[in-house]
Amino acid sequence: MDDRAFALHGDAVVVDAHSDVFCDVVRRRLLGETNVLSRLHVPSWRAGGVDVVVTTLYTEEEHKPDRALRRAVMMLGAALNDIAETPDVALCRTMAEVEAAQADGRIAFVLAMEGGEPVQDGIESLRVFYELGVRVFGFTWNQRNLLAEGVGEERAAGGLTELGRAMVAEANRLGILLDVSHLSVKSFWDMLEASDAPIIASHSNAKALCGHRRNLDDDQIRALTQKGGVIGINGVAAFITEDPQQASLATMLDHLDYIANLAGVEQVALGPDFVDYLRVGPGSEGADQIDYPTGFENITKMPAVTAALLERGYDEAQVRGILGGNMLRLLRTVMA
Repeated sequence: MDDRAFALHGDAVVVDAHSDVFCDVVRRRLLGETNVLSRLHVPSWRAGGVDVVVTTLYTEEEHKPDRALRRAVMMLGAALNDIAETPDVALCRTMAEVEAAQADGRIAFVLAMEGGEPVQDGIESLRVFYELGVRVFGFTWNQRNLLAEGVGEERAAGGLTELGRAMVAEANRLGILLDVSHLSVKSFWDMLEASDAPIIASHSNAKALCGHRRNLDDDQIRALTQKGGVIGINGVAAFITEDPQQASLATMLDHLDYIANLAGVEQVALGPDFVDYLRVGPGSEGADQIDYPTGFENITKMPAVTAALLERGYDEAQVRGILGGNMLRLLRTVMA
């Protein structure tokens, strides 16, 4: 990396718009480990120059639907205990807290929920998680639940339920940013129509370049961004090319170029979706099936994105936006 890219990356605010790091925290703490973040993750975020991490409460399939609330509470409790042991990070509920964390040199966590099973008893449940810090909410993972159809139920052609529509209104009222990355196509359009606020796709790519079901077609990209939304580019190889073995940092950034050209560079962010850390340690089976592109294998490689964007002709202001400014701008619209 040349001096210009190095200086720019170090000075920019870098946001990881989608991280499942709490899955690692809870599995290790349940086996008696402590200081998981400080030992295993803070060094990687520091090496990658990451300043803000959107950290998800993701309920694994074996806990759905009846044990989802219990699992989410356990995961959040484990995360809070580990955060209390880690002076380098801060869980932030407002933009003022994000900015204070940055000023103190700490990594700011913004709490998200991926999959609405823990709150599908009713909109009052969402208020509880809001008070606990949730500021980003994706209604589904890939399955169907009482709020919406996930992308794994695409053939059912279902969208938001009545409860799902009520939950959209409640999220808008509370100030929770809605995330469409795992919704079915019908659910996507239902949420876009129902929401009064901009929406994100925290970790999705362009279907025109790779036909994976989790990617967005041109109409979806235009509609989401015209409403003020932002799309975080996903680093999982299967979402980048039809042949994941051919995925590289360059082919990943082709998705960024495509969306920027279609919708505007101000609507693009980074949601790499790294779970490489789940390949090691307890319960690591299965994560080894998720591959990442050559040159972007883990979060420490984030500076390579800055260098590559400059090489592609993006100016420094545009690079700052992609690295984090665009996502922070949208978070400011919902986080008081």
